[in-house]
Amino acid sequence: SRKWLWVIPLAAVFLITAAWFGKARFFTPGNQIESLAVLPLKSLDAGENYLGVGIADAVIKRISQTGQLTVRPTSAVLRYLHEDTDALSAARQLNTDAVLEGNVQRADDRLRVSLNLLRTNDGTSLWADSFDMRAGDIFTIQDTVARQVTTRLHLQLDPTQQAGLNKQFTSSPVAYDFYVKGIYNLDLRGLGKEAKPQMDETVDFFKKAIDVDPDYALAHAQLAYAYAWLALFIEPNAPKWAELAKGEIKRSQDIDPQLAESHLANGLLLWSAYEGYQNDAAIREMLLAKQINPNSGHGELTATYQHIGLDDLASSELKRALEIDPTSQSLKDLTTILPWLRGDADEWLAAQRKLFPGDNGVPVWCELRKGRLEDAQNQIDDARSKYGDGPNFMSLQGLLLALKGDFGSGKAVIPGIIATLKPNDPSRHHNTYDIACIYALAGDSVEAVKWLKETAATGFPNYPLFERDAYLDRIRQTPEFVQFMADEKAQWEKYRQEFAG
Repeated sequence: SRKWLWVIPLAAVFLITAAWFGKARFFTPGNQIESLAVLPLKSLDAGENYLGVGIADAVIKRISQTGQLTVRPTSAVLRYLHEDTDALSAARQLNTDAVLEGNVQRADDRLRVSLNLLRTNDGTSLWADSFDMRAGDIFTIQDTVARQVTTRLHLQLDPTQQAGLNKQFTSSPVAYDFYVKGIYNLDLRGLGKEAKPQMDETVDFFKKAIDVDPDYALAHAQLAYAYAWLALFIEPNAPKWAELAKGEIKRSQDIDPQLAESHLANGLLLWSAYEGYQNDAAIREMLLAKQINPNSGHGELTATYQHIGLDDLASSELKRALEIDPTSQSLKDLTTILPWLRGDADEWLAAQRKLFPGDNGVPVWCELRKGRLEDAQNQIDDARSKYGDGPNFMSLQGLLLALKGDFGSGKAVIPGIIATLKPNDPSRHHNTYDIACIYALAGDSVEAVKWLKETAATGFPNYPLFERDAYLDRIRQTPEFVQFMADEKAQWEKYRQEFAG
């Protein structure tokens, strides 16, 4: 037997080598799955789009909450419901390593669902299956699909993540059907009064879901978000929406405190006039949402961080948000909004050119910041008939006059701006900041600081902007401004200590 001893180390070398090449074959960087798109299932029946969206949304939510994979949100994939785009093309457009596609067909009380999980780089099918079951077993389909995707992508889940994967929010197919219609509508939400009818329909779907299942926490949470959106961006002067939102947030959290959606809705309200612009409390809620679902809250945090002057955190959150959803227009718009909030005209122009390569226009705001006053005057003259009664237009006009040295005329514009401001308008603090700048350019430090204090108290305590904005240079050495800045710096440092470590 001694003569065979040399075979043992040779066999070991062979096995190690085989294992190494096997690992290289199956786990090369090109084959690693780190991101996933779950496309809405195509309906083979007219008028059943909601069902395919609902299955996709449930799978997205469950896998996202594991934190093991970057999953494109429902808002990023909805457009493929009506587009004739093949799954691999959609995956490449969404820049994901894998894509789950499928179709669904209803026949009386039966459902037939077919699914296919594809690797993007070579089109390999990692898993395919079909389900034929009662419509009431829709939740079984969701469970099975979510588990199969995690298995096929070799995701390692701890017990908490596994529990999140298996979590069910309702046992009622009827309530779920209303909920799916609600989230489909909610994703299409708009701004202003013209968006009100569509949001009313959204609210009605969630309320019907709750009527069927009063303990449907996720429906309460999404209804809260819809109410908060109405309160802030559609009817900001109708306090009832904020009160209704608070009631639904409480109900949702009483049933299930581990829902990212209710924390996001609460964060929106806390960072508004209805709750006194509690910046730190709003951020904590958004961070809780992100902790529950690592793919959520990044866009909301981006805007809030930037408003309070945490520029580096805002940029980091926006980068992550765009990694999760690189197709989102609202997130792309934030690439121009952040430099605007910093008062950086050069960076704004660079971001705008990147976002809209064919647009060579320069807005009045940039012309003023760049000191090109005649160009700004020409634009204001051209736009006067269309925008002359709005607070934003009047703010730009007042700044132009003050920058030209016509301080009396600049200050004379301010009462008109104030008359148009709405108490609960989320953009009010930008107009109050413009008013402060007009007074500062005129050298009226008392009035400037008064309006700076209101700006800071209503959601825009942007100490770094106040520190570097040339519009405020003329009043920098006055006692009231020095004291104001000392107070703002202390608050800003407190924010940094808590949120930036």
